[in-house]
Amino acid sequence: MASLFFSCNNTPEPLPLETMSKILTEMYVAESYAQFVPKDSTQLDSKNQDSLKKYVSAILFENNTNETAFKQSIDWYKSRPDLFDSIYQQVLTDLAIWQTKVDRK
Repeated sequence: MASLFFSCNNTPEPLPLETMSKILTEMYVAESYAQFVPKDSTQLDSKNQDSLKKYVSAILFENNTNETAFKQSIDWYKSRPDLFDSIYQQVLTDLAIWQTKVDRK
């Protein structure tokens, strides 16, 4: 049914649910990591935006997508709260698993 919607409107298909949850999980981890990578020695408390941009670009590249397709997918899923919620439920689960692994080290 979704493919009918897209073909009629010439709107590209959104990224699959699994891909979206994987990208979002990786972005949250990258954002967390970027908080600990100082831009310079005088800004130890701020996020390194340059590092975060590099991480985000790498995450999108590794998942065979780009910023435009990702943002379009976010918009598409935001208009479907039940699907968007399922993505975030998976993100929360994946982050909890990741945190457990980190805590064991």
